[in-house]
Amino acid sequence: LPLDDETLGRPLGDVLLEPTEIYVRPIVELLRSEVDVRGLAHITGDGLNNLRRLRAPVGFAIDDPLPVSPIFQLIAERGDVGDEEMHEVFNMGCGFCCVVAAADEGAALELLRRHYPAAKRIGSVTDRAGEIER
Repeated sequence: LPLDDETLGRPLGDVLLEPTEIYVRPIVELLRSEVDVRGLAHITGDGLNNLRRLRAPVGFAIDDPLPVSPIFQLIAERGDVGDEEMHEVFNMGCGFCCVVAAADEGAALELLRRHYPAAKRIGSVTDRAGEIER
C-alpha cells in the first residue's frame, strides 16, 4: 500500500497520525448555554449505533450524514469491507452527536460552528425506539 495514495490527498502516514479530536470544550460550552441538550453521544467504535446508548425511548433518522473521509473509502476498498460493516465499526466522519430540542437547533449549530465550521444537523429523532435509519 503506497503511503502517498492519491485518494487521500496526502500521505497515508499523515492521515493515520492525525490526532483524535477532543470535544470537551465545545460540549461544556454547549451544556452551559441556554440550549436544551437532550443527549450527547461520542461516535467511536460501533458508529452511529452509539446513539442507542442514550436512555430515551426514541430512534434516529440520519438523513444528511457528514461527508465520509477518504480514509474510510480506502479501508472499505482495500479491505473489501461492506458498507454495513463500515458503519458498524467506524464513525464514518461523524465523531460526536448532540441531540437538542428542535427549537434550539439554530442556537446549538451557531455555538458549535465556532469550533467546528462544518457542524450541521444530520438527522432527527423518531418515535421508533432503538432504530437508527440511514
